[in-house]
Amino acid sequence: MKKVIQLKDVSFGYDGNTVLEKINLEIFEGDYLGIVGPNGSAKSTLIKLILNILKPQEGSIRLFDQEQHRFKDWGQLGYVPQKATSFNSSFPATVEEVVGANLYPLIGLFKPIRKVHREKVYQALEVVGMDQFGKRLIGNLSGGQQQKVFIARTLVSSPKIILLDEPTVGIDLKSQGEFYQLLEKLNKEMNITIVMVSHDIGVITEKVNRVACMGDKRLVTHHSCCNIPFNEVLAQFYGDKMKLMVHKHNH
Repeated sequence: MKKVIQLKDVSFGYDGNTVLEKINLEIFEGDYLGIVGPNGSAKSTLIKLILNILKPQEGSIRLFDQEQHRFKDWGQLGYVPQKATSFNSSFPATVEEVVGANLYPLIGLFKPIRKVHREKVYQALEVVGMDQFGKRLIGNLSGGQQQKVFIARTLVSSPKIILLDEPTVGIDLKSQGEFYQLLEKLNKEMNITIVMVSHDIGVITEKVNRVACMGDKRLVTHHSCCNIPFNEVLAQFYGDKMKLMVHKHNH
């Protein structure tokens, strides 16, 4: 399998406080990787290191078999940050404008969007089932609808990888189910590699093909969700009083 992301002996800290210590991670083309761990385990930091928002203090990162500092084609990586939908609901931008904003590197800042670009916007919106909402104000949509729009915003650049940081926070259970179905579609039908940070261990481990568990400055990957020793993992990363409770909802 082709490696699309590789971290080798990566360490990072804030103000002299190490949060990641010599971690190693390989992500392969077509992976659906879930990243789990307690608060403060540097899950979001890991995503920001991959995206070059933060730089490792030790170790190396490779993207598509290139050293990160030499990598130029950042359009291949889509990013939905934590609390992407937490913005001023009165912000006067339409869905079309929010998605089209991700094309500015191609169009040019302050230049009008052309027909060919608008077509790309609506193709992305169609994938997420939001093509009928292009003229609606983003602030008038539900949390689940807004999150779909932000997925479309990444899709408009035709990424090969999408990284998401706790994307289901703040959206209702029905919308969460639809969101997971959308990610499965992107992964299986469009062969987009998905990397998602989540606190919902019970759900995410049913959806992904690999899990990365983080805690105590470390990272451990499990290749078969069915064979993960959850009691041991929870005790190791969350504390020995934690137990996994799996619950399902019909949508």
